[in-house]
Amino acid sequence: MSVIQVVSQYLAYKFPWWGVCHLKFDLIQKNISIHCLTPECRAAILRDAEGLAYLDIGIEKFVIVYPGYSDITIPHIPRKTA
Repeated sequence: MSVIQVVSQYLAYKFPWWGVCHLKFDLIQKNISIHCLTPECRAAILRDAEGLAYLDIGIEKFVIVYPGYSDITIPHIPRKTA
């Protein structure tokens, strides 16, 4: 199983209300581009931006892409350990 398959299945399980979107994984920079097919999908992902930022799955940033709009980057925020 490839990295993108594992990550896509995890995201589909964690955020099933996003709807259909295409994922593109950059293995070197550890980025995922999420290409939204509808404005509703984009809005659903943006509502979960904080949840994405705190995911500790080895992704440095998520880039939300929708035609006609600027790309939105959600960087990984490491959890503070005491």
